[in-house]
Amino acid sequence: MDKGDLGIINGKVITVDPRFNVKQAIAVKNGRIAAVGANEEIKALLGPGVRVLDLKGRTILPGINESHMHGAFFGGTRPPLALDLTFPNVKTIGEMVAVLRDKVKTVKPGEWIRGFGWDQGSIEECKNDPNRLPRKYDLDPVSPDHPVVFTDFSAHTLLANSKALKLAGVTKDTPDPEGGKIERDPATGEPTGIFLELSAQALMHKVVPLYTKAQKREAVLSVLKHLKANGVTSFTEAALGPGGDAFVGGVLGTETIGVYKDLHDEGALTARVNILLLMGEYGAVCYEDVKKGLEAYVLPSGLDPEWLRMPGLKVFADGIPLTKTSWMHEEYVGGGRGTLAIPGETDEKKYNELLKIIAYAHGRGLQVGVHATGDRAIDAAVDGFIKAMQGSPRSDPRHYVIHGDFITPACARRAAQYRIGVAMQPVIQAMIADFEVHVVGPERAAYEWPMRLCLDEGINLTANSDAPVTYPNWREGVQCAVLRESKVSGQVSGPEQRVSVAEAIRMYTINGAWQDHMENIKGSIEPGKLADFCIIGEDILSVDPRRIGQIPVLMTIAGGKVVFDESGGAFD
Repeated sequence: MDKGDLGIINGKVITVDPRFNVKQAIAVKNGRIAAVGANEEIKALLGPGVRVLDLKGRTILPGINESHMHGAFFGGTRPPLALDLTFPNVKTIGEMVAVLRDKVKTVKPGEWIRGFGWDQGSIEECKNDPNRLPRKYDLDPVSPDHPVVFTDFSAHTLLANSKALKLAGVTKDTPDPEGGKIERDPATGEPTGIFLELSAQALMHKVVPLYTKAQKREAVLSVLKHLKANGVTSFTEAALGPGGDAFVGGVLGTETIGVYKDLHDEGALTARVNILLLMGEYGAVCYEDVKKGLEAYVLPSGLDPEWLRMPGLKVFADGIPLTKTSWMHEEYVGGGRGTLAIPGETDEKKYNELLKIIAYAHGRGLQVGVHATGDRAIDAAVDGFIKAMQGSPRSDPRHYVIHGDFITPACARRAAQYRIGVAMQPVIQAMIADFEVHVVGPERAAYEWPMRLCLDEGINLTANSDAPVTYPNWREGVQCAVLRESKVSGQVSGPEQRVSVAEAIRMYTINGAWQDHMENIKGSIEPGKLADFCIIGEDILSVDPRRIGQIPVLMTIAGGKVVFDESGGAFD
């Protein structure tokens, strides 16, 4: 064979091949894996002058595949574009107000202030009283002259102060939009500043200034920087398009697709990008929106499908359990079952509209990813996938449910039968497990995110961060999937749904490649595949599971090129 142009020796090579073999060394030629095997075997293939990385026993895995996240959204919610309100930076409402007070001192009157990441599950006042959310009354005293919008970690709840409400024209007479809710003071009927679900948030985002294209580029470069520092070499950008043009400063809009295209053309992408298109208003889309949007949108040309792909459509079926907007078969604690986030006068009409959307996108040859968290919404999405595939058969579309919090055993079996995937978020499970008891009761809270069930039923299950909902640290995701320990109390929730370390690694690598229809060229360390690798500082297969989240990433290689290096030269 030809001499390789990169050699990696003395490593613990977790191949993630069908047998989960562990090897010692790798040879890379022209950005692809030429051979995998023992040290002496690989050394014999390396000619003079070839760079050789001696891992000295360190562990190397396939490049990580973030199978569901909002990359540009993540970048747009990071400083300096927005305040960081995540835990543990903000543990109380008082600390949130203090962060805002400090920011007010640095900006001119009238300038918008954005923030992201507050978590009612970890804010002390909210933990003590689930009905105590931060509201405009908390923000107004320190920001009377500045419009403020603070989005929570889930991106499904937004907090605005009175100045922002006034600029948006939201009053006690403003009706709730389809699929969303404006929280109101029970005594006066005035809006409290809390907007539940994306369609309600749109009332505010329509007046928040849009980011410039330069700022959107800054947001994309920011996420690429964080991803390569975490060993991520592929990710799904899970909602970009016309439906996001006015949401979160426009970072989810069409112009951001242009930013990715620019970086692709410049050869500046350090991770492979898979974009799901968003048509119609963010979070509340109907069939006509999808049809009109897809007919009008022209895909960028000249794309290298190994680096930038746009194969599918994103649809929101319902909300999230925390806001009681997931569509459930059984009532929440305190009543209500939620509903679909699809326009329609009745549940039946909404259901039929969802199925119509899926059938249309499927008929156009698109892969469809449906956000569905409630068991009834998941049933509806899977109904739609199966009906579309039966009505218009085509080869292996691999539609998938995004989140799938409460997927039932019966639905999981149906999904596996029709090769329907599920994309879950282990860290979110660990973040909200304690709080969910107050929302759905202890039994359903322990069952939520049934990863073991999905794997046992034969579903292609992926794990991901849903960034910016959680930070894209896949090691923390593996730890949470293996332990299912609450990040707040440390209590175990649903131990019967735990998975093994090896299974979790598959969920972050080869299973994500399958979702991308690219398992033949990425997702494992095998000859002929893309040379995408993640080198870490400890042996993930033997370390104490409670330390997995802290394992450092030492080097990231994409297409045979080192794109991140914190090894300190130890491997050369």
